[in-house]
Amino acid sequence: MDRGVSMPNMLEPKVYPYEMLMVTSRGRTKLPRDVDRTRLERHLAPETFFDIFGMEIEEFDRLPLWKRNDMKKKARLF
Repeated sequence: MDRGVSMPNMLEPKVYPYEMLMVTSRGRTKLPRDVDRTRLERHLAPETFFDIFGMEIEEFDRLPLWKRNDMKKKARLF
């Protein structure tokens, strides 16, 4: 097995549409099995992430946890 090819695929979370990940007033629809429920934002495409949060994911990761959680709540990804 060529680990150089398979490892990046294992580390990259699968991308899903925002509508499929966001929490609605009626509760969240059933998420796919491979979605990390505590880090829904990781499953957004980079362009979608930027449109929603106004920054790149690396910049988002540098924010304090309380700020990230607040932004995720506003984006209905919490």
